[in-house]
Parts: sequence; C-alpha cells; structure tokens
Amino acid sequence: MDQDSIEKLLISDWASGLRITTVPQAMRRLGFADDPEQRWEMANRMDDRWHRTLETPEKVQEVGLAIGLITEGDQADLSQHWRDQVGSWDRASILLTDNEKLMARQILYRQKSDSSLPSPEDIAAAIGAGTDETVNGIRMLTRLDFLTLPDGQSVDSYALAEDHGRFLDGLGFSFHTVTLDGDEQFGIP
Repeated sequence: MDQDSIEKLLISDWASGLRITTVPQAMRRLGFADDPEQRWEMANRMDDRWHRTLETPEKVQEVGLAIGLITEGDQADLSQHWRDQVGSWDRASILLTDNEKLMARQILYRQKSDSSLPSPEDIAAAIGAGTDETVNGIRMLTRLDFLTLPDGQSVDSYALAEDHGRFLDGLGFSFHTVTLDGDEQFGIP
C-alpha cells in the first residue's frame, strides 16, 4: 500500500475545508483493500495534520464563503465556533469506516434502551455487515478504547470502556458521507 498517495489525497481533500475524507474512503478511492492495521497507522499519523489543516484562518474563511457568510462578524463567529468544533473531533472520525461508526451507535443504542450489549451477530444483522467485518469493527473499537476486550478473548466478551462517553463529543460516531458520480466518497461536517 502506498501511504504517500493516501496522504496526498487526504491533504488535497482536507484543503477544500468542506471534505472530511476518511482514511478508509481514501484507501477505497485509490483501489486499496481495507487493512485495519494500515488504517490505524495512517489515522494516527494524519490526526494532528488533519486538525492543523482545518484550523487555519484561510480554511475558516473558505468555509465561511462556501456557506455564505460574508460579514466580518459572521466570519469572527464562525472562526471561534469552527476552531472549537474541529478541536473536539477525535481521530475516530477519520479512522473508522461508516459501518464501524454504525456498530458503535448500535452498541450505544442497545445499552441505553435495554442495558444489555448486542452480540456480534446482532450487530451484523442490524447494520447489514458480514461476520469478518463485524469482528474487525469490534477489534478496531477496542483499539480506540471505546470498548474493552480481555486479552485472548473472543469478540463476544467485549464491554463498553468506562469512559466511552467521551466519543460522543465533537463528531462522535456521526457521519455524513457524500457519494459522487464515479463512486467517489468523502465526508462532510
């Protein structure tokens, strides 16, 4: 896998100010198969750069113009709000696939609605994912410290991490994916 080409695509999309292209979206667009280990490395490497790219005054001005804010007061309000918002975005926003975000949301929904956690089979059925994708998703959510999984145990024994609520700050597990002609995908804030 060519990490440089993924990095270039991400930087190019993030430069628009309105594209929050995720690592899995960039990998897919470049024809790379999903590799959770590579995704993990790339998201960790790019997280700081993603924030710095989006927090520049030029980016805030571009976003303001794109959404129609033209007065200095509007721009100043957007500038403060945008920095606060972008600063609260966790690397989960660019690391996880849309289905992994849906898995996390399904787990939270079930835990809140009947105080039990869904089995991996229940999660797969609820979001329309396969077994391997669900197992990989639970493992990725564990690596992020959203879930816990005792060493050597099957994914059936996962639990919510004690501080799992911190993932609901910022973008949390929300996403809005845009798909253009030609199957190009990216996220928007």
